Formats: sequence, structure tokens, C-alpha cells
Amino acid sequence: MNGCALLLDQTLKTGWMDLSIVFFSSIYFYGLSFVKKQLGLIIVAGLLVGITAGLFLFFNSIIVLPINVRIGSAVTAMGVGFLMIVVGRIYYDRHLWWWSFFICWVIISIGITLLFTERMVLNYVLWVVTGVGTGLLIWGVGGRLLGLIIPGSILSSVGIGIYSAWSNSISPNGLTETGIMLVWFALGWGVIIVFSRVITTRFVWWPLIPGGILAVVGWGLYSGGNPNNALSFIGNTGSIGVLIFGLYLLLMRRGMKS
Repeated sequence: MNGCALLLDQTLKTGWMDLSIVFFSSIYFYGLSFVKKQLGLIIVAGLLVGITAGLFLFFNSIIVLPINVRIGSAVTAMGVGFLMIVVGRIYYDRHLWWWSFFICWVIISIGITLLFTERMVLNYVLWVVTGVGTGLLIWGVGGRLLGLIIPGSILSSVGIGIYSAWSNSISPNGLTETGIMLVWFALGWGVIIVFSRVITTRFVWWPLIPGGILAVVGWGLYSGGNPNNALSFIGNTGSIGVLIFGLYLLLMRRGMKS
């Protein structure tokens, strides 16, 4: 049947029928892998769905789209293919493949960035770097791995810090921008303490050292570059730090009850 459809497309020259046939065949193969309940087939079928959907969205001639939207659609579709592998593994034996979830998270965040943001480097830094960091953080918490929580927390704050510092620079000021970035980095170290409580009952104190140093240096640089707004900046960022500490106390109380 697929062969006949491909031969028909050679005559009609639609430019999309052959790709759509391969895509729907991959969907059928994915459904068949669920019926067979074979993990190897589920992985191959998920990859095929993602790749063929990406190729169809990129090369189709039905709708004229900008090149960044085509690339973003294709990348997002490939991420969905990895998501199908995650779902398939859960269906197979009720286990979650964290590596596949992480790849899915990162690829979809890149695709959505290409789809919905302007061609601005800071937008890519915000969404892609924060997406990678968040994916590592979720993986670390779900897999109870402190070694992934640490880079996940830091990368999440790095993306937000760089974007917050330089996205609204109407009148550039190197001291204030660097100060904002460093304070966000410091908050990322505080997030390590919070999420470490989820996987351990001990108080992980060592992130307070780099976090405290970065916060003090950041506040000092911001005060030197913009002394008029220094108190409000310190108060706002300090309140975020208090919120992080409050979340830690809530997690500690829950741990004591359990």
C-alpha cells in the first residue's frame, strides 16, 4: 500500500505525500509496538515518529513558513519522539527512563525557542540554558542524584541571570549588569540546598559559601553602579533568598513528619 502511494506521488508530484506516508507508517509501527509490548520496537518506533514528523514539517510545501519556524517545528517534533519513548517505557514496565526524559526536555525547549522567540541571543540563552538546567534538576530530584541537582540548579540560575542582566539594557552599565548576574548565580546555589533536602535528610551547607560570596560581590557591584536603587535591589533579591529558605523549612518539616 505504501509503495503504491509513493508511486502515485511520483506522478502527482505533490511534494508532501511521500513524507506523510512515511510519517503515518511510523505512527502505525509505534502502535504495533505497544500491542507487541516489545521495548526495542517502542524505542525504534518512537525515534522513527520523531524523525519522520520533523522531516515532514521541515520539507512540506503545503504551508509557507519562515526558516526558523520550520527548524523549530522539526526539532520540537523530534523531541516529541523521545517523549513517546518515555511513555512507551512507562507502559512497558512502569519505569521512567530519565535519560530519554532529559533529551526530550532539552530538544523541545530548543524547538520552542526557535518557534516562539525573536532572533536574539539572550532569548536563546534564557530558554535553552534554563531548559537544560531544569531538565537536569528534574532528573536529579526524580533519580535522587545530587550530582545532577547541582549543575541543574546552577544552569537554571545562569540562564535567568544573564537574561535579566542584559535584556533591558537601555543605558548599559557594566557594574549593575554584572551585579544582577552574580546575585542570580548566588540564588542558584541556594536552590541546591532546597532540592538536596528532597533526597537527603542532612543539611547540605557548603553551597552557602559560594552563594554567599557571589551575593555579597553582586550587591557590591550593583551598589557601585547604581547607588540610588541599591537598597530596593538588595531588598527584592533578599526576599527571594528568604523565600528559598522558607521552602527549605517546609521540606524539613515534611521530612520530620514522615
